[in-house]
Amino acid sequence: MAMINIKYDIDTINNKRSTIKKLLFEGSKNIKTENFSQIADKDLYILFELYDEIFLKSWFKDNFKGKIIFKLSKQLSRAAGNTRTKKNIADIRPENVEFEVKISLNHLANFNKIDRLKYVGGIEAVSVLDTLMLVFEHELCHVIEFLICFKSSCSKKPFKDLIFNLFGQTETTHKLVSANEVNIQSYGLKPGDRVKFQFNGKIVTGFIQRINKRATVMCQDKQGSYVDKSGRHYKKFYVSLESLTKAD
Repeated sequence: MAMINIKYDIDTINNKRSTIKKLLFEGSKNIKTENFSQIADKDLYILFELYDEIFLKSWFKDNFKGKIIFKLSKQLSRAAGNTRTKKNIADIRPENVEFEVKISLNHLANFNKIDRLKYVGGIEAVSVLDTLMLVFEHELCHVIEFLICFKSSCSKKPFKDLIFNLFGQTETTHKLVSANEVNIQSYGLKPGDRVKFQFNGKIVTGFIQRINKRATVMCQDKQGSYVDKSGRHYKKFYVSLESLTKAD
């Protein structure tokens, strides 16, 4: 598949993003404002068609014979997006190539919960829609690189050149609001904190190993099946943040 030889200046990129926003507001039943509160998988397909036409000169429409499945994910808590395809993509017939692109609902929902600057790919995101579009651009570049090179790595030069030329993104990491950051502000809790909670009528004490929707709390117990490097045994508990208090 032919390489995309497109390079836009920053003014052109910004104008094209503005055009996409306007058309998305017109075409989506959910996204009507910059800081929308509802979104569906179908909106990602609309976004894909707009990017292909406005940024990529219908490159996918003219060249891609496979399938891309777009999904909004509640499971993505660390990454803002994720793109997957089969490892043997180079050996698959073009019409049988399939991608799964996921966009994190968590990062969209958390955007306005913390008052600070947020960035995606080195570009400031000032709204939920900015976040969606910039993350979408990142994942779209993964799809393109997979199709051209049969592999993709955002830490390497080909990807960095591609995303800069197309979308002006200068970094491949994001500085968005994580669930951990929201939880620290809301509950004053973070991984490593010693906490206590009630279990079967007793107060149990341990430390927070990680926080997603619930906290994973490791509690020292001789009967526990988890063993640390010092030989101490622990039991693992999944506890709602509302049920935890800091231990002395």
